[in-house]
Amino acid sequence: MSLEFNKVIDQVQRMGRYAGKRNLSHSDRLELALERFYRLTDLDPVHDRIHLVRTSGVSGYRGATPLPRPYSEIIAGVGDAPPMPESATLIAADGSQVYPDQHESSLYYLVNIGIYVYHHGAQRLPAQFTAPELAYADSKIKDGDGRVINNQTVNARRTLAEMQWLTRQAAEYRDEARPLVTLHDGPLLKFFGATEVTDAHQIERDYMQALRELYDVRAVLCGYIDRPRSTSLISLLHLMELAEGEINEVVLKTNGDLEGLTDESLLRHVLVQPGQRSAMMTQNSPQNAEYKNQGAEFEIAFFYANVAPFGQPVIARFDVPLWVAREPAVVDALHALLLHQCGIQGRKHYPYALTRADEMAFVSSVEKDQLNQLINIELLKNGIHPEMSNKLQTKGLARGERRQHRLRG
Repeated sequence: MSLEFNKVIDQVQRMGRYAGKRNLSHSDRLELALERFYRLTDLDPVHDRIHLVRTSGVSGYRGATPLPRPYSEIIAGVGDAPPMPESATLIAADGSQVYPDQHESSLYYLVNIGIYVYHHGAQRLPAQFTAPELAYADSKIKDGDGRVINNQTVNARRTLAEMQWLTRQAAEYRDEARPLVTLHDGPLLKFFGATEVTDAHQIERDYMQALRELYDVRAVLCGYIDRPRSTSLISLLHLMELAEGEINEVVLKTNGDLEGLTDESLLRHVLVQPGQRSAMMTQNSPQNAEYKNQGAEFEIAFFYANVAPFGQPVIARFDVPLWVAREPAVVDALHALLLHQCGIQGRKHYPYALTRADEMAFVSSVEKDQLNQLINIELLKNGIHPEMSNKLQTKGLARGERRQHRLRG
């Protein structure tokens, strides 16, 4: 049977349009994205399209969605910088780590958390301290097969420790000035990686428990992301342009004619005035659905803001749980406080409290060397020569590897 061109001509035409769109320059794609963005002034079609994606069995959409009604905000809307609250308590926690090193005299890892408490509107000195934790027991530094834990596991444990210290401090300051803001460096949606991280499921449970404790004291939790590279909003613009029959897994794997754009590159042309913010949105993803399954208040939302006090826009992303996102007055207070925090250091455009927490947590190479010297001294005091300790560790690891080899053989 010959090819029936009347049945393929529509597909050829679509192919031509697709090829033409692929060749768009960055400025052309940006102009196209801006045009589509400013058309999203009606929330009903957006809610309808998201409902269609979620009920049609298509699981590939990882883009932005409006907040659930009645909390949803117009996607193309822009919010101006709100007035500052008279008082507030800001708690920032950040961490650093020293990874296990099999070439050192003893196996260990170190997690050092810096905590900084800033009293906005009060004549009080900030509270600041560090919380180092040295892990050296086999149960801490080795996995179930006797291998040294990897760096991803240490990173996951550091992230959990940061959040747990935020919960402890939020409980301690729960009767202080409100809003009680707890600041985390980075996104709030965490994927710890069950195959790469030792005890990942337990870490995930403990992380969620920390969120519950912050919710119990009604802390305003915020994850701050500078230099965001997300494409959630771009993905929504792509989704809204698709015909119903074009919505499938393959098409949703890219952003079509907007591929290569980021939310930040778009919003630098939208949030042009200092302090302006985007609409509050959530991300459609299985991971966020898991958070939501723990309770609607735990779904993670986000908005973008221009944190530069003047000049060229600097776009940052703010992650907040839904218990924060659905309170407009609380969002306004958080927005204003973080704009103020980002302005304290001039052109750095980063929350001052988080900067101080990071500085306190940082472990330099000189400090790491000093720590190793202290460990060697203590080993000698207890009758263990550092070289002997290293040899015993190496033997233990080799036995673990041989045992693992036999189990797999």
